[in-house]
Amino acid sequence: MTKWEYKSVPLDRAGTKEDFGYGWTYSPWEIGTSQGGKRPLHAGLQELGGEGWELAGVVPNDLWAEGTRAPNVSHGVRTISCILLFKRPVDDAAAG
Repeated sequence: MTKWEYKSVPLDRAGTKEDFGYGWTYSPWEIGTSQGGKRPLHAGLQELGGEGWELAGVVPNDLWAEGTRAPNVSHGVRTISCILLFKRPVDDAAAG
């Protein structure tokens, strides 16, 4: 039977809405790194894949840093985030 190890990694992007505009402006998606920083999504996925991690699931969040939680507010800063869940097989010798 295969044994797995799991890892959770944050993914987010920020959006801003000024005054009474109708649209939000969003930054590119960024993925958390093991050093506590962030990097572009594609580069982060390439790194994790190179280490043997496979995406197993996504847990979405919708966070507001300023303004209100209503999607039709006149202004604010919104952070859209997810937790990416990865898995990879554990070597039986290492799992001991």
